[in-house]
Amino acid sequence: MEAMDIQAVESKLSDVTVTAIPMTTKNVHKDVSHSGNSHATISTVPAASPSSIGKDKDNGMSKYLIMSVWRTLLRWETGYSADSVEWCPVLPYNNVLVCGTYQLDKMDEGQQNKKQTRLGRIYLFIINDDTKELIPAQSIDTAGILDQKWCHHTIGGYPVLGVVTSEGKIQLYKLHDSDGLQLKLWIEISIGQDVLALSLDWSNNKTSVEAPLIVVSDSAGHVKVFKLEGDSLNELCDQKSHGFEAWVAAFDYWDTNVFYSGGDDCIFKAYDLRVPDAIVSNRRHDAGVTAVRSDTETEHRLLTGSYDEKVRLWDARNLKCCITDENVNGGVWRLKWHPYNSVVLAACMYGGFRLLRVDEEISLIGEYLEHESIAYGADWKFERESSIVATCSFYDCKLHVSEIVLQ
Repeated sequence: MEAMDIQAVESKLSDVTVTAIPMTTKNVHKDVSHSGNSHATISTVPAASPSSIGKDKDNGMSKYLIMSVWRTLLRWETGYSADSVEWCPVLPYNNVLVCGTYQLDKMDEGQQNKKQTRLGRIYLFIINDDTKELIPAQSIDTAGILDQKWCHHTIGGYPVLGVVTSEGKIQLYKLHDSDGLQLKLWIEISIGQDVLALSLDWSNNKTSVEAPLIVVSDSAGHVKVFKLEGDSLNELCDQKSHGFEAWVAAFDYWDTNVFYSGGDDCIFKAYDLRVPDAIVSNRRHDAGVTAVRSDTETEHRLLTGSYDEKVRLWDARNLKCCITDENVNGGVWRLKWHPYNSVVLAACMYGGFRLLRVDEEISLIGEYLEHESIAYGADWKFERESSIVATCSFYDCKLHVSEIVLQ
């Protein structure tokens, strides 16, 4: 099967912007001009109390309660198309951000029978409270980057970044700080011939272990699990899980024998390393399954996202049907739980970025529409004092760092 280019994914499917979630189902946008470089998105929901009606008439927001304020702090053009951003979760390196990019080599255009080269670059940034401009501390040329994930605990004393590429490789980089912070390639292996490695996840997001597992999915529909032992990645299992691209694979962080996958065949699967075949095969999604995320704070709580524009909440003990779902008006490419509460950041492709609060229901509490292309990458900075996020978009090659104030 010929590997699908990530750029074919789309075929599947003023200074201050005030964004409201009004009493009707349509969103309302109001542009307000301010001097300076400040950019903010204010997201609101209908006021529950009659006492709020008639207040603040001058700003036109009288019948809404503010739920979140999303203020852009920094912007940068990535050169290549940006599809992945990840903050380092390991203290004291939580000010380290990586951005991954993906680009078809324009030198190959117009050359018949020539396999197109996919280029990529990893940018490393160090972002502190007083950072005024995004300037990469390091850039690494690679094949196209499809996904990146930091290990949530050090390995051998180093923070470790996992990367999967358009050449079907897993790369592990150690973050060294002996002579300024710098990523250095540690391990690189191939997962197969003529495939794109599409996603990866670490097993130890909740609990530190000496030999963590990594699950990887690819464009041929395979899902593979590897164990990191010493300086080697050793394959534990290989599941031919999906008829088309296996867009995502992820662990259950409460039981790391269990992992999940989602594919372009609209199937969501669950597996247990102790048995040979999938233990659940769910066909309730109406389009390809593109995001799966276990919650490290609440056991059995799981989210999925799909091209069908819905985010679904599941109880991992019963995957026959979801608990609830929410339409986010865009195909869901990334879902990230806030490190310290029940708010979720969603990259919704043509729908921009969304903020969701997850309790018994999923509630839309904010959106961010400052990007001008497909919303692919999104992540929270790992700190309690504030809610800083990074977002990136594809064809306009943009990386933003923003602050969210949750009301």
